[in-house]
Amino acid sequence: MNKTRTRLAHGTKGILAAAAIVGSLCSLPALAAAPAVITMDGAYLELARQRIAASEPTLKPAYDKLLQDANAVLGMEPEAVTRKKITPPSGDKHDYLSLAPYWWPDPSKADGLPYIQRDGEFNPSSKNSDTDSVRMQLMCLGTQTMSLAWYFTGEQKYAKKGAEFIRAWFLDPATRMNPNLNFGQAVMGRTNGRGIGLIDTRNMWMVIDAVQLLQASGELSAKEVADMKQWFKDFTGWMLNSDLGIEEFIAHNNHGTFYDMQVANYALFFGDTALAKRTVQRGVDLRIASQISIEGKQYAELERTTPFHYSAFNLDAMTNIARYGEQVKVNVWNIRDKGRGLRNGIHYMMPFALKPQTWPWKELKDNAETELMLPVLLRAERAYGGGAYASAAAALPVTTLNTQEIIAYAKTINTPAPTTLNTVDRLIWPVK
Repeated sequence: MNKTRTRLAHGTKGILAAAAIVGSLCSLPALAAAPAVITMDGAYLELARQRIAASEPTLKPAYDKLLQDANAVLGMEPEAVTRKKITPPSGDKHDYLSLAPYWWPDPSKADGLPYIQRDGEFNPSSKNSDTDSVRMQLMCLGTQTMSLAWYFTGEQKYAKKGAEFIRAWFLDPATRMNPNLNFGQAVMGRTNGRGIGLIDTRNMWMVIDAVQLLQASGELSAKEVADMKQWFKDFTGWMLNSDLGIEEFIAHNNHGTFYDMQVANYALFFGDTALAKRTVQRGVDLRIASQISIEGKQYAELERTTPFHYSAFNLDAMTNIARYGEQVKVNVWNIRDKGRGLRNGIHYMMPFALKPQTWPWKELKDNAETELMLPVLLRAERAYGGGAYASAAAALPVTTLNTQEIIAYAKTINTPAPTTLNTVDRLIWPVK
């Protein structure tokens, strides 16, 4: 995947000073009941909510940015797969369609077909209003933005808009997406769809946690929540049983990791704890143990043209699997196989995030994407404690917005693009 597709809509970094992030907290009231989110931590969200209510300055920049984006998203028309210009080969616009980002027209052919691969080089034609890729990411990010804005403020307008996003993409018969990815990451002149297209749905966890949050607002009915669970159950069935789903399952790199991350997440949402536990354990045995060396290197990612990006990207999925492991009593954070485990990978990447000039692997572009380590480090601080991970997260250099594809697409549909994700990481994983 292109770097801009990995951690959608990262905002400007360095918004919290290191001393503030790792400093002691003011005395606050006892925590209220934590929301039953799955990927985020409900206790951490409630902690952040109370700290915001107490006007704690360390979270103010992130909170202000969240509300700035939330107010912009209020004016957004909800995204839907039926709005794309190209009709999938099925003839049904309810089927999701995206084009592979690293494939380009063959300059030696008059019609450019079949396309040829240029790994790491992003083809902008794969990210426009003709297809669904960026549209889906805007839906995921917009839904998360609305649900968090409602949770932190209690203002019903945000919950109402979040529910509109969910209905348009998943529930409304006129616009809902069919629960399959038969036409994900198609390559012109080669294939109508690939298993690799499942990387496009990696941010659906945001929608699931949004549903979990918005239930308390009253904007989603019990039937709508049940219908959402059925949608994800059907989609998981497609992942487990279709040829394209199986194709992605056997991928021995970040694609296989994100496959397991998604299955575990969806299974927890629709209540199949046994499937979630099997998948988490497989994530340990088949992904972490086989992909991270004892030194912490991820060789399948290091061979890519943007190795820092993919190494951090894979850790992002692994730390989410570890989060799901907490809910099925599998301690992914601390499991070691012959001395290898998730912590090895985090420790290998952390010093390079702080000093990217020391990164020894060749990059397609000059700068390693250190911002991709922020959520990994914040989650590691939560899991392991000690302050070192929080200090490293706070010390990450200021970076500029790296979501040009989101911005460009948003302009074509006259929509403000939310840019909260990197900022939101600091709200949903506040350092204790």
